Amino acid sequence: MSKKKGRAFKGPDPKSLRGDACYFYRDLGAGSYGGDVNCLQQFLSRKGLLKEEPTGYYGDKTEKAVLSWQKGNGVRPANGILGLASRQLYARKQRLPVPGTDDLGSTSDKKVCIDVCSEFGGVQDCETRCVKSEKDKVHACRESCQIAFSAACDRAYPPSAPGGPENYKLCLKYLAQSCEETCAVYR
Repeated sequence: MSKKKGRAFKGPDPKSLRGDACYFYRDLGAGSYGGDVNCLQQFLSRKGLLKEEPTGYYGDKTEKAVLSWQKGNGVRPANGILGLASRQLYARKQRLPVPGTDDLGSTSDKKVCIDVCSEFGGVQDCETRCVKSEKDKVHACRESCQIAFSAACDRAYPPSAPGGPENYKLCLKYLAQSCEETCAVYR
């Protein structure tokens, strides 16, 4: 057992693996790979639509689960691809900033930008997200953290390396908890 911040650390907090705060900055479909796919799979699994363990890879089973979610929520087109309409619906239902919309509550051109870096093996993967409203800093942090952490896992555990896919899945299990801790300062 390792120590983290002065406390015993046994692994990711199971509550952080629910898929309740996924930030989908891109459309997802067959062949997509990453932390956003893993988060989507956690969400679909919790909803009972996906019966396998999240892998971070968008294959046939994920596509069928998304199609089922789309049909159950009246998304058109219901095609198994997590496109803009599906990403917007997910964000609204989860009370997250809606992709593809501007912050209408802000009259200022000023933006608040958050940089987050994740490091494995001495190499940093960084991502920046900007928002127009101070109240959305936590969302900018969580989105940039999700992208940076996923990239760091991918770099550290490429699919072609021995044990790569299994280690990648294990790495992504820490994403939600790590991003929650990283972004706590913006709550």
